[in-house]
Formats: sequence, C-alpha cells, structure tokens
Amino acid sequence: MLPFHHRDPGLVGLLTSDQIPSEKTVHFGIISDGIHTHPAALRIAHRTHPKGLVLVTDAISALGLEEGIHQLGQFKIEIRKGCAYIAETNTLCGSMAEFSKCVRYFKEATGKYTL
Repeated sequence: MLPFHHRDPGLVGLLTSDQIPSEKTVHFGIISDGIHTHPAALRIAHRTHPKGLVLVTDAISALGLEEGIHQLGQFKIEIRKGCAYIAETNTLCGSMAEFSKCVRYFKEATGKYTL
C-alpha cells in the first residue's frame, strides 16, 4: 500500500473521506500474515472501515512444501523459515501463509473475533 500523500491520498484518503455515499461500501483487501502488514496497520484499518475490510492471502503453490530448494514451474524457489524466496537470494517471491493463519494473526493483532 502506498503511503498517504497530499496530492494522491490513496486508500488512506479514501477510507477517511466523508465523500463516499452512505449507501456505498468500499472494500479493501489486506494481507494479515505477520509479514506484509504491521499489527498497528491492521488495527487502524479495522477501526477506520471494518465493514469494508477483507482478509486475503497471496499464498503461492509452494504452500506446504518443506524447507529447501524446489522447482515451481520455470522458477527455482527456496523455502526458508516459512517464507518463499527466489532460490539463493533474499528476494521474496510469495507468501506461505494459509488463510487460517491470516485470520488468527488478525485476531491477535486487533482483538476482534469477527470482521
């Protein structure tokens, strides 16, 4: 997510705007896997617009693979400490978070059991 900027307020500006018609609901996705989003950002997102918050995951098909180097299509990936990297680099290539983990992390970060 891009940060707030006075010439391009982005999602932060949209969610705090009073210009959204009351009959409309703005929905936004957030990855609550403990890597993509800080717990404070989850709390802010929930407090700002709880009805539009949608939990998502960007888990790749490597989900469930053991640590080590694997072939994933045409790419070699490396699983280290529960994260997927382009093999032998420190470049993340996708998430390894099951949706249930995202829900648990959201609940821990916000103290909320329902969205």
